[in-house]
Amino acid sequence: MTGLLAGKVALITGAGTGIGKGTALRFAREGAKLVIAARREDKLRETVALDPENISFVRMDLTDHDARARALETVIERHGRLDVLVSNAGAQLWKTFDETDVDEIDTIFLTNLSATTRFIKQALPYLAKSKGNIVIVSSTSARYTASPSMKLSVYSASKAGLNQLTRALAPELGPLGIRINAVSPGLTRGEYADDGVDRNEVANEDWISAMTPLGRMGEPDDIAKVIAFMASDYASWVTGQVLDASGGWMISGG
Repeated sequence: MTGLLAGKVALITGAGTGIGKGTALRFAREGAKLVIAARREDKLRETVALDPENISFVRMDLTDHDARARALETVIERHGRLDVLVSNAGAQLWKTFDETDVDEIDTIFLTNLSATTRFIKQALPYLAKSKGNIVIVSSTSARYTASPSMKLSVYSASKAGLNQLTRALAPELGPLGIRINAVSPGLTRGEYADDGVDRNEVANEDWISAMTPLGRMGEPDDIAKVIAFMASDYASWVTGQVLDASGGWMISGG
């Protein structure tokens, strides 16, 4: 098979819906073999059913050390190597800071920052063997603050940690032959984004489209194409970068 990712093996987390699902389908179209991982088996099966020849799944809770290890082992058992880790799984929270309780704060930071960091560490031996790469899915909210902030304070802070992790790890992983980059989507269609927009009286779809130079919300494949590029050999000289894929969202504040 030909394509941007022909011959590569990828593990994509959070690939049952939204950006993760779009990325899985894009990777398969670009020639990759991949294993997708998430908690909800029904959603994983829906993604696999769209391209069962190239996509398989393993159930995984990102916050569970043993589940993460099994996911990595599954990739090796099925495909013999791991070239790309797409760290997309995460937790969303649409609440004002005052309304957010301490358990929710802990959950967001555990899932988005701590568990993601631990998973990357677990994947390093496999990626070092293949001279592979990591793409983290961050968020434009990690470095831009809209007014109103759209009730994303805790979520934004957790994603900001991923941006700095990307930059800080790049010089450490480079000598191992591993690249690491992040892609920061703007508001992109999917379960959480659609729900948040539906419940937000100010930041509705019309407002978001008006604030976005390209005039619309993002679609999962918009982000997937950027992730595919960063994971491909066309980006072989790119590491430690955080790339916005947002239709120009907040470009005036950059």
